[in-house]
Amino acid sequence: MNRLVIIGNGFDLAHGLKTSYKDFIEWYWNNKVKKFIKEPHFNSSEHSDPLCSLKASKDINSIQFFNFCNSNHFFNSRKDSYTYQEVKKYFNDNSKYLLMESSPFLERIMNNLDEKGWSDIEFDYYQLLKRCTEDSNNNKIVKELNEQLAFIQDELIKYLRTIGRNEFIKGLHDAMTDFFDPDDFSTEGENKALENMGLENQNIEEIKNIIEKRNVLLPKRIMLLSFNYTATTKMYGGYKFDHNFIHGELEHPQNIIFGYGDDLERNYKDILDTNDNEMLKYSKSVKYLETNNYHRLLQFIESAPFQVFIMGHSCGISDRTLLNTIFEHDNCVSIKPFYHEDKDKGTDNYLDIVMNLSRNFNDKQKFRDRVVNKERCETI
Repeated sequence: MNRLVIIGNGFDLAHGLKTSYKDFIEWYWNNKVKKFIKEPHFNSSEHSDPLCSLKASKDINSIQFFNFCNSNHFFNSRKDSYTYQEVKKYFNDNSKYLLMESSPFLERIMNNLDEKGWSDIEFDYYQLLKRCTEDSNNNKIVKELNEQLAFIQDELIKYLRTIGRNEFIKGLHDAMTDFFDPDDFSTEGENKALENMGLENQNIEEIKNIIEKRNVLLPKRIMLLSFNYTATTKMYGGYKFDHNFIHGELEHPQNIIFGYGDDLERNYKDILDTNDNEMLKYSKSVKYLETNNYHRLLQFIESAPFQVFIMGHSCGISDRTLLNTIFEHDNCVSIKPFYHEDKDKGTDNYLDIVMNLSRNFNDKQKFRDRVVNKERCETI
């Protein structure tokens, strides 16, 4: 029997890496504002990218703009960070001199930034893309939206290359390689799992307590299915381990996958019916075919019964097609979430993960049977 460890951004966060969605967006925004402020404003008074443009108003000449900049605290301050809201307000208040143009995509990104995660940015992209199916003349908007997502992907690669790498966590490695506990198995999958390990009709409690026999409860193969682009999971390994960077990795940026992955969504057929390949440019289902990572995953889950560990993945709907394939597979006998606990606030995200998990199931009976209850789960 095998173990599939699904790894998401929370895994990197547990290693102290600043890989949150908010960390990245704040890095992008502060870089942008600081470059605009730093540039000499005689001949260069604009800083534009596909998401946003900061520039001098056309109603004033370069000398007026230069004088405005030099007499203004905003441009002369040495702040470490600038929020989107304060910059937007400042530009609006000084519209005689300044002009700020933001794309609808950036507006969505910046709303409720504190509450957003990586799946949300892909969800925002998909929501804007769906609107384009309502009008056959939206080709230009689709191309602009794709340019914006491509720009974000490129900026993300730059950012992740600046954050370094943290230390190995022995507790996580021990959990990955730990013995199976049959009490975690679904009622439907228990017999299949025990039969695969040669334990049918045997006293499991007795086997757990006899070291010589207990080794049969160890996983034969372990696949680390990483949805991250960082190399953090490479610190974990051994002869049983198989690393699968399903969305690509920083070492091979040409293979990075970023976009939407919910073919089960009711409006997805509308996207297919547009007969416009630009609409499918960032479909994960299409991008998976550029490497053999997806095929390797299928081979793994087809080969034997398996238990799923979820370490740091939100299980959001931007990966629903892939996760549904795993979770509802006949060989899946258990899904065990590792949840984050905030001891200062006395809260945790176990139920958030479980609610997201439920959206990845069509068969809710399998969902209730296969997901391990909180009392038997651990923190990450």
